[in-house]
Amino acid sequence: MPVNDPNLAWVLLGKGLDLYQDGVFITGEDGHFVYVNDAATRALEYSREALLAMGPPDIDPNISRERCLEILQSPQGQAFVIDTVHKTQSGKRIAVQVHGVTLGMNGQLFAVAIARDMSESQRMQETLQQRQQYWRTLLDEFPFFVWLKDEQSRLLAANTAYAKVARVASTAELEGRTEFDFFPKDLAEIYMADDQAVMAAGVAHYVEELYLDEHDQRRWMEVWKSPLHEHGKVVGTVGYSRDITDRKHTESELQKALAFAQGVIDAFPDLLFETDRAGRYLNVWTRNPELLAASREALLGRTLQEVLSPESVAIAEIAYVEAEQAGISLGHVISVMTPVGLRQFELSVSQMRAIGDAGPHFITVSRDVTQRLELQQELTNREHEYRTLVENSPDVIARFDVQFGCRYANPVLLQALGQSSTRVLGCSPEALWGAQAGAVLTQHLTYVMDNKESVEFELHWADALDRSICSLVSLTPEVGDAASVSSVLMVGRDISQLKAYQDKIHQMAFYDPLTGMPNRVLFNDRLAQMLKDAAYHHYQAGVVVVDLDRFKQINDTMGHAAGDALLKEVAVRLRASVRSYDTVARLGGDEFGILLPQIRTGAHLARVAGKLLAAFNQSFWLEGREIFVSCSVGIAVYPSDSEVAEELLKYADSAMYSAKRFGRNNFRFYSKDLTVHAQQRLTLESELRRALERGELALHYQPKVLLESGTIVGCEALLRWTHPRLGMVSPEQFIPVAEDSGLINELGAWALRESCRTAALWNAAAALPRKVALNLSVRQIQAPGLVAQVAGILSETGCQPQWLEFEITESLLLGEDSMVVSALQALRDMGITIAIDDFGTGYSALSYLARFPIDTLKIDKSFIHSATTDHFRAELVRAILSIARCLNQIVVAEGVETREQADFLAAEGCQLAQGFLFSEAVPLAQLLAFPGACLAPRITPKPPDG
Repeated sequence: MPVNDPNLAWVLLGKGLDLYQDGVFITGEDGHFVYVNDAATRALEYSREALLAMGPPDIDPNISRERCLEILQSPQGQAFVIDTVHKTQSGKRIAVQVHGVTLGMNGQLFAVAIARDMSESQRMQETLQQRQQYWRTLLDEFPFFVWLKDEQSRLLAANTAYAKVARVASTAELEGRTEFDFFPKDLAEIYMADDQAVMAAGVAHYVEELYLDEHDQRRWMEVWKSPLHEHGKVVGTVGYSRDITDRKHTESELQKALAFAQGVIDAFPDLLFETDRAGRYLNVWTRNPELLAASREALLGRTLQEVLSPESVAIAEIAYVEAEQAGISLGHVISVMTPVGLRQFELSVSQMRAIGDAGPHFITVSRDVTQRLELQQELTNREHEYRTLVENSPDVIARFDVQFGCRYANPVLLQALGQSSTRVLGCSPEALWGAQAGAVLTQHLTYVMDNKESVEFELHWADALDRSICSLVSLTPEVGDAASVSSVLMVGRDISQLKAYQDKIHQMAFYDPLTGMPNRVLFNDRLAQMLKDAAYHHYQAGVVVVDLDRFKQINDTMGHAAGDALLKEVAVRLRASVRSYDTVARLGGDEFGILLPQIRTGAHLARVAGKLLAAFNQSFWLEGREIFVSCSVGIAVYPSDSEVAEELLKYADSAMYSAKRFGRNNFRFYSKDLTVHAQQRLTLESELRRALERGELALHYQPKVLLESGTIVGCEALLRWTHPRLGMVSPEQFIPVAEDSGLINELGAWALRESCRTAALWNAAAALPRKVALNLSVRQIQAPGLVAQVAGILSETGCQPQWLEFEITESLLLGEDSMVVSALQALRDMGITIAIDDFGTGYSALSYLARFPIDTLKIDKSFIHSATTDHFRAELVRAILSIARCLNQIVVAEGVETREQADFLAAEGCQLAQGFLFSEAVPLAQLLAFPGACLAPRITPKPPDG
């Protein structure tokens, strides 16, 4: 029957809601509860009246009054769910889940909410999560791989160890996937086949399988798989596995070890016994049963006393006692009568580890040493014989260890060294034989030890009495057990007398008995070797034949003794004229041969020939008489003349005879081109030696003038040579020849004397002093006695020192030779001025301008010629002039040829000049004939004559 009274409806609704176990709240549009059921009052610990005066914000700290009104104003019938907490009157908080809906009745809005206490559910959920976390932690900490799969072998769950080997970050990534996603196909197929077999059989299954670890290494694991049942039906598999790679490896190694041990026993040549402390045979192993005292079956169970002799039993007992005390006993030998006769066995006894209450057991290795003992006895006998032979041997015998220490020396060696046997032990070869001989011996010992090869060599040493000994030494390596050299045996035989005979025979065969030089045989041998080396290194080489001129006359007039003395002295001079590695040999009579390897140019050969001829310039003293002897030289060149030794010697001999035909005392090349050049130089030198005697040399003088006035203040003396046949010979040709031959000192002295006479004559009637400048060569200034020579010539000619000036080159100062500096300073102290010739063209080190006694700088003509056309040359000239002014030095410009050059120099402050603008070099008469004191510039300058 329908209920029409609204109040009655509320009453009936309230009665029904009071029976509800969850809290029910109806909120009016003013935000206050209009109804709460009994469950709500019980849960919140408030009375119904107290709650009806309250609203949702009073019991729920998570909802505001605004939120409450917002819910009431939402559309009718809209449901809502809120997870929140309710606060009881006592302050306790209850976790609740609120389900509600908005309703409208009689124009009013209501919110009906049911609050379910979630505290117990939340506690159960937390407990469940804790248990799940516990089991997850337990499985993750489990060192095995654990997993759960469905019927299609898809992973439902797995632990962290499984995730690690599958190489995924978390176990969640495994769910729903199969082993094909993580492992090689061949392994995954095996795993799935095992799953299917387990599910089909319905029983647990154990198998050993391979897997791929996180390092991509295949390893072994043992796997337990069981079917997973649900409601009596197999729905998947559950399993776990663990790595057994190490165990399988250990098992494999154990199998190998057992097989190896069995193989060793099978191959063991010795007898092997297991016995107890009473000496009872418990086991016997051997592959040589004929060496047993009885058969294996007869020995087992019997004791040593029943098998061996009393003497052998006593020795075996000693071995057992030692094994009990030290764990092992070695080296005891017993005698056993076997089917093959009496044999000797060496025992090695080891005590086995006791097992349980059993007494000690022993393992005995019994080795047949019968043959070894026989060999040892034989060796002892042989060693006694060997020692008798060694100690009575006339040879020196020693043994060295790997550290080169002496371990044995026989009496002969000890006596030679003056040492006792105890003092030589451990001594090095250097300590016994001395530093030099010891080093040689050590070197050969090293070779023998490194190469395991015997060597034989000669050792020169001195004995205790300081007698020279030559020993033929043989070193033999002695190889030890490790196949390496353990020691070296030395045997040395004295061959001193034989060596002396060999040296004498060699000297007689290859050396000239008169001069001590190589003879023709050794010369030919070295010639062949020289040509091989020259061919390999692509060098030139020279073959020289030297023959004395008119040697027969000396032999005939003074006798053969004087001739022999001359040949000895000639050999000494020839040896001194060539390099240390050149060969000088006496080919026979008065003929000598010279080998010159590593020749770069033919000019070098010409210089050598010049030295050989110069060696005969000095006289020879024979029997108190001064004798002058010359020689003729012939030269052949490899490879231009020939590459055959016999031909080169023949060509050099032919060239020598050609030199004799052309007047002797000269040399000839077999090569025509070299002959012409060398002959010209030799001819020039010869003619230059006679030039002074013939009056062919003269001095010409080039005036020096003051640029500002043209006043002549001096001149430079220049050497000129007029040859009757060659005509005017350039100084550039004959000055180097004079330098090389040593004639420069003689020519320099002549030029100095003539220059001093000219200066004295020129200044006799002069109002102002005039200087005569003369070039001074390096050889002159380095020659001893130059200062005294200059002083003597000045005194002889009446020349004042201030009238003389010496010109030197810059290169003379670079070496800073103390003798050169002293000579220059001494000349300057006399009053002679010093000038640097061709300044700027050499190694111009400005520091020497201040350190050395320099008065004048002569600017080279190469600067002057381009000073008016080349800006940089002009600046260099200005710089030189500036330096000279700072050092208070006079500057002379050489090679002035034009008025423009003179004007430029005068404008820049240069004091003096010389050159074709004023005058060329003229003879003395023309110099003295110059009118007045001034020299006007010439209109048309002549070109330089060089």
